[in-house]
Amino acid sequence: MNILFCLTPKSDVDHVVEDASLYKTIQIFDRHSFNIIPVINKKGRYIGVISCGDILGCIRENFDMSVKEAADFPVKNIKRTREYKAVNGSSTTMEEIVVVAFEQSFVPVVDDEYNFIGIITRKSIINWMHETYHKEHPEENKLNLGGN
Repeated sequence: MNILFCLTPKSDVDHVVEDASLYKTIQIFDRHSFNIIPVINKKGRYIGVISCGDILGCIRENFDMSVKEAADFPVKNIKRTREYKAVNGSSTTMEEIVVVAFEQSFVPVVDDEYNFIGIITRKSIINWMHETYHKEHPEENKLNLGGN
């Protein structure tokens, strides 16, 4: 199966550019219930992820930072504690994605030039596994798992 069927495209994924401010990044986390979001560079290449814990660590180390300073403090200067492995959208199998997803809450997907194209969530992987199972075992009752 082509993994791109499970892909949430970049346009639908909250992410930050590495030059974005700490303040803007906090606003993204505040709007949603995410704990980790992808970081890309100006050219759209995947850099890594930033977590709420990374931001809290930055605030702890710079507890006297003003809102103005936070508005000027770029994400690329925040120490990141987690690495999320990205996979190539054209050469990675779904089975390989499942292995990566055991260690990560989502799997970043890149093209051949490491441009960020989206993510595959654990929910979409579980949905794919469920659909695959029921194609092979149509006699089984199928659970309604909702959308991707």
